[in-house]
Amino acid sequence: MSNLYSAWGLTLLIGIGLITFDVVFLPLFEIRGIPALSVIGAAFILLVFTSVLNWVFKEAWEERSLAKADEKSDDAAV
Repeated sequence: MSNLYSAWGLTLLIGIGLITFDVVFLPLFEIRGIPALSVIGAAFILLVFTSVLNWVFKEAWEERSLAKADEKSDDAAV
């Protein structure tokens, strides 16, 4: 799990760093007027947030499934 936290943190820092670099030094690379480094940084940040939400959803779904299984076993024992 600590590897996952490390990956999230590193990706988030890279995303923030790219946006900061692009803001401080003005857009170095532009594609049709869009600052490319800022877009890539925002994509990294969005990737981190979606990954965290996916993990939370996965854990909640697992807890829900375990609760349903416990509920069914309680009903069968009665």
